[in-house]
Amino acid sequence: MTAGAFADACALVVFFADAGAGMTAVGRKAMLGEVCVSSITVWELTRKAKLGLLPPLPQENGSFATWLAQQGFVPSPLGWGDAERANMLPMLHKDPIDRMLIAQALRAGCPIITSDTLFEAYGVTTLW
Repeated sequence: MTAGAFADACALVVFFADAGAGMTAVGRKAMLGEVCVSSITVWELTRKAKLGLLPPLPQENGSFATWLAQQGFVPSPLGWGDAERANMLPMLHKDPIDRMLIAQALRAGCPIITSDTLFEAYGVTTLW
């Protein structure tokens, strides 16, 4: 898996629901490049949509995952090492989903497209 960046849940929502409003030109351009979406991010978005915390997600053939693939996003499974590393990270960020994404980005050496400035405390480059 090689990609230019990982997109977090907020980046996907803002980019597609709001046409990237609030993102810098750098963030919008990054979203148009080769972007990984973690399996944990798909879990987070589909869970929030199911609970009514987000509007229905775009789907193709009844699947958000299929829609993401058709948009050109690269799937990034959460590996055992990523899960373990996420638990070893300092508790600077309280959200375990974000720590799992950080662990994946650290392994891959890729930035994360996010507005969350706490990610940088882990040595991850962020784009927004």
